[in-house]
Amino acid sequence: MTGPTRRAARLVDHDGHLATRCITFVGAGPRTAGIVERLIASQPEIDDRPLILHLIDPHPPGAGRIWRDAQSSLLKLNSMACDITMFTDESCTIDGPVRPGPTLAEWAEQVRAGRIRGVDLDEGTSPALRLELEELGPTSFPSRRLHERYMTWFLEQAVDGLGAGSKVMWHRDEVVRVSDDPCGAQVVTLASGDELTTDLVIYSFGHLGSELMGEGKYLLDFAAMKGAKYLEPCYTADADLDRFEPGEEVLVRGMGLAAIDLLVLMNEGRGGRFVREDGRLRYHPSGRESTLLLGSRRGVPYRSKVSSVPRGDAYAPRYFTADIAKRIAATTRGLDFSDHLYPLIRRELLHGYYLELFTGSPDRVAMPWEDFREGLDHLDLDGAPFHELVARAVPDEADRLDLARFDRPLAGVEFESAEELQCWTREYVLDNVERSTDPRYSEWQALFNAMLFAYLAASEISTSPNWDGTSYVREYQRRWYKFFSYVGSGPPPERLEELVALSEAGVVEFLGAGVLVHADPETGEFVARSASVPGERRTRALIDAWLPEASIEHTDSPVLRDLIGSGVGREQQVGPVTSGLVEVRQSDARVIRRGGGVHPRRFAVGPGTSRPNAGAFSRPRINALAFREWDSVARAVLLELRRIRDEAGTPYEPPASERPERDPQDLADAFDSAAYYTPDAGAEDLVGR
Repeated sequence: MTGPTRRAARLVDHDGHLATRCITFVGAGPRTAGIVERLIASQPEIDDRPLILHLIDPHPPGAGRIWRDAQSSLLKLNSMACDITMFTDESCTIDGPVRPGPTLAEWAEQVRAGRIRGVDLDEGTSPALRLELEELGPTSFPSRRLHERYMTWFLEQAVDGLGAGSKVMWHRDEVVRVSDDPCGAQVVTLASGDELTTDLVIYSFGHLGSELMGEGKYLLDFAAMKGAKYLEPCYTADADLDRFEPGEEVLVRGMGLAAIDLLVLMNEGRGGRFVREDGRLRYHPSGRESTLLLGSRRGVPYRSKVSSVPRGDAYAPRYFTADIAKRIAATTRGLDFSDHLYPLIRRELLHGYYLELFTGSPDRVAMPWEDFREGLDHLDLDGAPFHELVARAVPDEADRLDLARFDRPLAGVEFESAEELQCWTREYVLDNVERSTDPRYSEWQALFNAMLFAYLAASEISTSPNWDGTSYVREYQRRWYKFFSYVGSGPPPERLEELVALSEAGVVEFLGAGVLVHADPETGEFVARSASVPGERRTRALIDAWLPEASIEHTDSPVLRDLIGSGVGREQQVGPVTSGLVEVRQSDARVIRRGGGVHPRRFAVGPGTSRPNAGAFSRPRINALAFREWDSVARAVLLELRRIRDEAGTPYEPPASERPERDPQDLADAFDSAAYYTPDAGAEDLVGR
């Protein structure tokens, strides 16, 4: 901290009849933007009196750290522009008003047409973004920088709906502590040393870092002692990659999205070029590349995002729905994901895939769908009769879906040489790309749809008291989420084409599956062995390419450490097992205290909480979990503010529609003079942006 502490003292804490109340958001990324929009949408119905929103984040509000403008323009989202929205729609089962709006693809078209103005895409300052906007189509994968413009615009549209006397303030700072004031208000301490007094606090984080423990700490200490290089799990765009030198061999553990970002930044980001020659993508090195030795448990990258459209009969869940999940959870003590849920999910995934294959591509099957479905209804999926049914019904083995092989394609496969492994992996990846992009293979889109519905159905029972703790944490929260990410959150297909091109150019080498790494204290090297190929590889550099796992015990966030250390919050515990997550009440995301009660004035959302991970945005028209979460939290917050005001005897004010309009500058003047003795000079007013 630097300088003396400055607290913005509020008149309302001395006289409850002064109506302006405050909500402080710890973090200002997409979840905060979504809750702000929902607050403003429901404010006229619940409590239309003046409201001050403080958004505290070192990164500009709306996009937050992950999708901020200040990062490489090479980094992309792993969702198509038509599948990205921040707006509620007719599918949403929410209590607040539905406020529809454009997807990112529709927004781009409206910006191009001049129907949306004021977006910062000036050709002189952002030529790459302007070009991307002009070329963006519904099935394009936008850059994170362009997505930042969409998120910023979304928040600005929401803020424009504020009623008279209300405003939003952004503080470019970080929260380090929140404490309870004797009057019930919340005192928010910033890293700068300043303090804010507020009525309610919403912890709204994305993925956070963790202090290194166990193997990670050992590897970091080993590298420091031996003069080797180790990059711990982190957000790739923030990592110092320059220390990995041209020509240096680097072991890379992990083949998910963090690894894909790493490949982009360490190859094309260093001046290399991808060129399509004779229909095949080729990589032309710059000479500045390191050689990346890539391996993981699975040994293959996440499945490509699918761009095909189902052509067959409409899919509806048959074996695993939200109602079925709730019935099982209500009647099963010691609820076990593998025993009680996954068998039904597995059957549901096969149902979605084969329904589309049989009805969308009847020329590729040898019996009617109804006959096959009869077997799917009744046969043991691991028994010979079902395998024989699949073999009779689906002549081409490549069209058959074996979920175990699909999940672990290299399980039990050994190659005699590293070159054989390279050839197999390239063919596997290119086959994945073809089946993800060719309209003939629409069954893969159907598999994703079934997976998404199963994920949403399972999320409905995440709060059941009947869970077996070990199964809940290890199988549901970790293994199931990771499998869903493998199927549904993979990279754009062009990234996988690029991966093959990098391999053919010799700057990437595949190590296969079951990769284990240990540090050799005698040589100071990292040593990797693989279950897929004999031998070992030794390097002086290692990168662990994945995001840190959520762990409230080891988080690097001082405000979350304070939340747990103070006893105001606690780590979720399921039976004897702790999850590493902040426990919140499922109905409204209120923080649960160490003693078991809820804190009435603190809420928490995001992947570090015990609520199902709803994501930071959504596909349109799927009754998105994110929008339901944001709406329920926003309305709970407004109801709590109304209770606070009513208990203080604050006189009711008429709705904004019945009050005289005021200029934004008048609002700022009124805020500064009526709400605070000392306004925070470091905050930026978002009203009218």
